[in-house]
Amino acid sequence: MSVVDMKTLETRAREDFEFTRETRYLDGAVKIGMPDGDYVLQFANGKLQGIELGSVADADCKIVVRGTEDHWKNLLADKPKPFFQCLQSTAVKHGMFISDSNETFAYLPALNRMMVLMRLIANKG
Repeated sequence: MSVVDMKTLETRAREDFEFTRETRYLDGAVKIGMPDGDYVLQFANGKLQGIELGSVADADCKIVVRGTEDHWKNLLADKPKPFFQCLQSTAVKHGMFISDSNETFAYLPALNRMMVLMRLIANKG
């Protein structure tokens, strides 16, 4: 089982106004590398089509995020330590991998909102 229940994330992300607003033009795959495997969020015309555990080459993804068990444990803490509050600061200060594609920066608000949702789910909020 994942650190975060991805089926719950899928449901909450589709219902979350802020997340859907920030992904409104996204087309393609977003890969989230977690300790138990890679989760691929598929988007079409800005809508989340689904989240699946699977293998997709980084080159076939618009955005790739990959972290160690320690990265995710700290990112998903109810009250994260400094520089673990978002993916970008965790990448800069703690060595988490985040792609440097145009889409990564264009959709950084969506990634930040996804982290908020993941943290809420991980902490049963």
